[in-house]
Amino acid sequence: MNGQNHTMLCLDLEGTLISNAVSQIPRPGLYAFLESVSEVCDLMLYTSVSTEKVDAIRTLLIEERAAPAWFADLSVIHPTGTLKHRARCARSDAMLLDDQAAVVAPGEESWWVPIAEYLPPYSDHDGELIKALATIRSRLGES
Repeated sequence: MNGQNHTMLCLDLEGTLISNAVSQIPRPGLYAFLESVSEVCDLMLYTSVSTEKVDAIRTLLIEERAAPAWFADLSVIHPTGTLKHRARCARSDAMLLDDQAAVVAPGEESWWVPIAEYLPPYSDHDGELIKALATIRSRLGES
């Protein structure tokens, strides 16, 4: 994972990278997405899921080879209340990849990179992470 002076990408967990904290089904293409996006962004997790549960989910994803080993080392921040404020990332250049518009603080829509929620039936043909990577690269001025 690269990590020098890249834009910060805050990653939501439930509905974005995985189904939810109970079933923990990785979204198709998760490993490739994480590897690709780590080349152009610094990464952290921004989730309401408890720290203990996040650690268990990360361990499972790595053991199942659905995420790279370095995924276990990402910083985790939690929203205060129900909103995810950019200021919690401590980076003015941050972007938020999240499936829920309702968590984006009013007036902070510009940092949000929307992704469709990963819902049942969990399709192996879900291409949302590929679309999200294209959107992120576009915002960074890359092709």
